[in-house]
Formats: sequence, structure tokens, C-alpha cells
Amino acid sequence: MSYMTQNKSDDDEKCFNKARMRGQRTFTLVAQDRSSPRTIAFWILENIETCPAQKLLDALEDAILMRDFPNRKAAD
Repeated sequence: MSYMTQNKSDDDEKCFNKARMRGQRTFTLVAQDRSSPRTIAFWILENIETCPAQKLLDALEDAILMRDFPNRKAAD
């Protein structure tokens, strides 16, 4: 099973570059970290009333895929 499609990778890079051009800091979550799915779920909860539905659905899909990633562990 692929955990990231090429389109998703391109979208992530665009988002990162856009934030960087604005001088914003970013923080990356990886599938292997046990806290990643819960962190994304919290982000969804905090943004559910203002964020476009598709962006929320994409985030939920990421959280579910990360939840099922093999060999998860505490962040290092």
C-alpha cells in the first residue's frame, strides 16, 4: 500500500513553499510517530468550522493512513 500519492506529495510541497515564502515556520508530522494521527485529529477539531471540507477530509485521510503505518513509535 502506498502511503502517499504523487499529487499529495506535490500539494504538500506547494503548501510548504507557500508558508516559507511568507516567512512562516512549519512543523512536519511523519507517519511513524504515534502522536501524528491524534495531532491531525486535534487540528481538524480546531478548524472544522472554518476550513474547506476537502481540506478537512484530506487531513482525516492522512490521520487514518498514519494510524495504520507499520512500526510506529514515539517521536525521536
